This record gives sequence, C-alpha cells and structure tokens, in this order.
Amino acid sequence: MNTPLPLLPSSVDPSPHRHRPPAARAFSLVETVIVVALVSMLFALAAPYTISAIQAASLSSAGDTLMQKISLAQQKATSENRPVGLDFFYYNKDEIKGCHAIQLISYDPATNIATPLEPAVYWSEGRAVLVEGVLSPMFTTNVSAINTGPATADPFKKLGATFYRVVFYPNGSTSLKVPLRTAYLTLVATKNYKQDMDKPPPNYYTVQIDPVTGRGHSYRP
Repeated sequence: MNTPLPLLPSSVDPSPHRHRPPAARAFSLVETVIVVALVSMLFALAAPYTISAIQAASLSSAGDTLMQKISLAQQKATSENRPVGLDFFYYNKDEIKGCHAIQLISYDPATNIATPLEPAVYWSEGRAVLVEGVLSPMFTTNVSAINTGPATADPFKKLGATFYRVVFYPNGSTSLKVPLRTAYLTLVATKNYKQDMDKPPPNYYTVQIDPVTGRGHSYRP
C-alpha cells in the first residue's frame, strides 16, 4: 500500500533554485568607460596644483638649506676663531646657467688655500637654481679676485664651474664689499628659469647676507 505524500503548504516553494540571492550585476562597458574618463579628468585637473606644490616644496628646501649653511659658516667662524667660507659654484647644467651647488670650506687668508669642510650641496636634484643678473646682484660688483675664479677641484673643475666665495670672519664681518641693498641672491624653480631674468617669477626664494654682521635673511612670497 502506497503512503500518500504530505501536501506542502502553499507558501513553500519546492524549487531550490528560487531562493538563491540574485547575482551582483557587473559594470557594463559604457559605465567603466565613464568612470575611467571621470578619474582621468580629476587627475588632469589636480596635476598642475600637485606639480606646483612639489616645486614650491623643493624651492623652500633649497632656500632653507642655504640659510642653514650661512648660519653654520657664521657660527663655526666665531666658535672656532678662524675664517670659514661658503663657495657658490656656477656652471651650465641642462642649458640652465647659474649656481647649482654650494660648499662649506675652511679658508686661510695667508695662503689663500681653501679646504672643504663637508661635501657639496646640490640644489634639490636640479629642481632649483640660483640665478644670475638683476635678481642676484651680490656677485656682480666689487668681488675680490681671491674670492672668485675657475674651480680648481673636481667635480666642479670638470664642469667648467666658476666659484664665488663669501668668507665669514671670527669678528662677525664678511668678505662682501657690496651695500646691503644689493647683497642678495635669488633661487627660482628650474621650470621658471629664463636667461637674463629681470623680474622674479611668482614663486621664488631670496636670501640676503648682511656684509657687516654676516647674518642671513630670507624672503619668500
């Protein structure tokens, strides 16, 4: 005798497949293209501001480094009771002519011999340069012959560099023979560099050295 099957309630669905959650719908090709286009647009809009921020940071770093070296040279000359110099090396790099490096040196006035005190510092791996001319008049006049000339040691000799030297003396004075109003140098981003610049770009860093006291002052717009 066959036992009849029990009747299922009308609310129960005998099909096991109808209770599976619906599969997540993937992006269509059109939607993917739209998302990629929007992201690319955002990057394109943000890129100039990002590049500008990086350049500004590099310029600030280069200027701050110069200020630190001026302060260090002044301190060492006073504390060690001997002349200490800061050499500025000017040469052409990637068609950009200006000061690309500085170096702290010990200086003997009796023999005119300079001895490096530390490795040279290069401006932000080519992102900044100390320009020549109107924006940096400190080395354009009244520079002693012993404080300038062709570089005599490598790597600057191989680069055909010219050096300008500022000597800081134990009594606080310097070798600079220029008035305070022209005793300054200007750093600019290499992107903004132009030969014979007569006006500062929107972004620059100016450093002034007091010829009498040896103190450094900076200006950053």
